[in-house]
Amino acid sequence: MSRLTLSYQNLYDRVSAYLGLTSEGSSPTGNNLTLCKGIVDRGLRQFLFPIDEKNGVAHIWSFVQQYWTFQTEADKWKYALPIDFSDLLSDLSYDDDDAYGPLKKRSAQQIKKLRADSSSSSSPKYFAIVPTQYDLEIGTKYELWLYPAPSQVWKLSCFYRIDPTQLSATSDLVIGGIGSIEAILESCLAVAETQEDDNKSTHHQQEARKLIQTLIRFDSGKIDTDVIGNLYSGRESQKIVFPDVDFENNVYQ
Repeated sequence: MSRLTLSYQNLYDRVSAYLGLTSEGSSPTGNNLTLCKGIVDRGLRQFLFPIDEKNGVAHIWSFVQQYWTFQTEADKWKYALPIDFSDLLSDLSYDDDDAYGPLKKRSAQQIKKLRADSSSSSSPKYFAIVPTQYDLEIGTKYELWLYPAPSQVWKLSCFYRIDPTQLSATSDLVIGGIGSIEAILESCLAVAETQEDDNKSTHHQQEARKLIQTLIRFDSGKIDTDVIGNLYSGRESQKIVFPDVDFENNVYQ
C-alpha cells in the first residue's frame, strides 16, 4: 500500500533535479549521488533540531520522544540504555504499584562516591546517565547507573529522545510521517540552495522556516482553535493562526 510520505531516494532525486544534475524522475549516480545524499542528510539533521522562534527554545518533536520501561535485577547497578538513546526527557520513575517517588539525577562521580561510602542494596534513589566506550558503527552509547543497587526486581520507566538512524536504503522512509514531509523536503532543498546554488536564492530557506514553525505549532498543540480533528464546526468559522500567516473567515461545512 502506497503512502503519501517520501523515501530516501525520493528526497535525493528531488535535490538532484533542483540542482540540474538529472531530469525530473531520474536518479543521480556516482559523485552526484554522494553529493545529493549528503545534502539530504544535512537537511534532515537541520529539521530534527529546530528552534521555536516564538520563544527561542529548542523544540523536541513528539515523534522523537520514546517511552522506555525496564526491570531491575538484584544487586545490578549498571544498565545499558537503548542504542538510539540521545537524552532523557522525563523523570525516571517507579511503576505505579510501587510507593516510591522518582529517582533523582546525579553525576557519575557522585554515584561512584556514594558507592565508595556504602555499596549496600535497597530501592534505588539516584541515577546517572553515563557515556560508555565510543563505538565506530553506533557512535556514543550510554548506560544507566543506579544507587543504591536494587535489592530486588523493580520496574522503572521514562521518556527519552531518540537519535534517529541514518537513512541508507533507497526505500527508507523519513521520520515524522506525512505531516512532516513537506518541511523535510524544503529543509533538504534549502541546504542545496545555500550549499550548491550560485543564484543566491533564499526561497527554499524561507519555505523551510515557515513550514517548520507551523509544524512546531501543531506538534506542541498550540494551534489557535478549539476544534479537534478535522476542524468541523457546523456553522461557525474557525481561525487557525500560523507563523506569519493568518487565514481569516474559513468556514468548515
